[in-house]
Amino acid sequence: MMDRLFRPMRLSLAAIFAFTLATSLRAVQTAYPERNITIICASGAGGIVDVTTRILADHMSRMLGRTVVVQNEPGGGSTIAIASVARAAPDGYTVLTIGPGVSVVAELYPKSNVDVVRDLHPVSIMGAAPMVLLSHKDVPVTDYGSLIAYLKAHPGELTTGSNGRGSAGHLAGALFKRMAGVDIRYIPYRTTPQAQADLIGGRLSMMWLSTLTDHIAQGTLRPIATTTLERWKLFPNTPTFDEFGLKGYEAATWISMYLPKGAPKEATDKLTAALNAALADPAVRERLDQVGVVPPRTTGSDFLARYLKLEIDKWADILRTNKDSD
Repeated sequence: MMDRLFRPMRLSLAAIFAFTLATSLRAVQTAYPERNITIICASGAGGIVDVTTRILADHMSRMLGRTVVVQNEPGGGSTIAIASVARAAPDGYTVLTIGPGVSVVAELYPKSNVDVVRDLHPVSIMGAAPMVLLSHKDVPVTDYGSLIAYLKAHPGELTTGSNGRGSAGHLAGALFKRMAGVDIRYIPYRTTPQAQADLIGGRLSMMWLSTLTDHIAQGTLRPIATTTLERWKLFPNTPTFDEFGLKGYEAATWISMYLPKGAPKEATDKLTAALNAALADPAVRERLDQVGVVPPRTTGSDFLARYLKLEIDKWADILRTNKDSD
């Protein structure tokens, strides 16, 4: 009698166990990614962060077996894109790519309710692009020495711009103003191409750029100095800021990738593996070289987390003591 009473329960427990086991096996067999991945790029179309993201995303799509869609969400000093990814489900299917602005959000936008350390999980550095300071041909300077002399004699007269505060161009300018003790009026733009158009048109005096244009060869734009410690191979005849006496001056557009906090480790690992495969591909390396992007020596989540902390500390100090005049 007791056996009859418990037999249905034993059968139910067996059925539940079988169902649970089958579900677990399916979970093990199902590999990320199961669907397409969206990359939210914090830069506007045509900027070096956007270009690098698209070059690498194209190859990563083939490695992951899924389409990687790039969606630009510029503006707000990168806070719009950061907030968009932070709010996304932490399932690995919404990814952020961003420039150096990720390291200065807390300092420049304290009211944005965005906290990159709290809200984002580092995946990997993707690459870095040195910059060159370009001046328009109508600006009455021909080299670094005449630029410094003019800035000292006309504080706040010349202008510079970039795709928003916190961008690589903005930070490079802030570092220059602090180290050289000069004043340049800063103008923020929504995207790099917008700022570059004003530079080419003479409405902007100078600009720190990673991307190259034919206007340099045509004489519209004049290279003044590069932001590398050693001469940049794309500008072998242009001295560095360090050579001109700003010892230790170095700035770059470093590009990195993040997931929402709480994303599965599998997603981080698979994205990093796909990124590493892309960076190792000779065709991808050639395309990156053409736009001036240097592949990272070290990739992965741990390295990016450490590097991000160093950058946050470095730029917070510089920005606190260097207010823009605009």
